[in-house]
Amino acid sequence: MNRRYLTRGDMAGLLFIAAFCAAVALALLFFSRRAERNFGFGPEWQCARMAEGDPICVRLANRDAPNGEAGDKGASK
Repeated sequence: MNRRYLTRGDMAGLLFIAAFCAAVALALLFFSRRAERNFGFGPEWQCARMAEGDPICVRLANRDAPNGEAGDKGASK
């Protein structure tokens, strides 16, 4: 079986595809919206990423509650 050798054009195409994939991977890695992630909590939580250690998450106060309690809006106790 005769195999075709790679030409300069084939190598340039492979190099272009590899560079394109690397650029997309780096763009996704560095420019992702890390500040908007909630680390698996619901929308009533606000989390801040720390330089070292785990993120700190705070449950937002319920504006509809009479004394501003944190918690679910319609939850019964």
